Amino acid sequence: MEQPKQEVCSIRIMFPVESDEQAIDCKKKIAAIISEIPDAHLQFNLSSLPVSPVIPNKTS
Repeated sequence: MEQPKQEVCSIRIMFPVESDEQAIDCKKKIAAIISEIPDAHLQFNLSSLPVSPVIPNKTS
């Protein structure tokens, strides 16, 4: 028996938050929306924004 072709939808969303609680609230809302999709998986990661390095001005 031939297996039907399967595809995967992957969405990456990044946005600033004011607190861990705000991030967790957003995650819960997204999880509720995708909960009706069988075999859906949600990966959640919270991290600090990297600090941009300061490049000194070169003077001749």
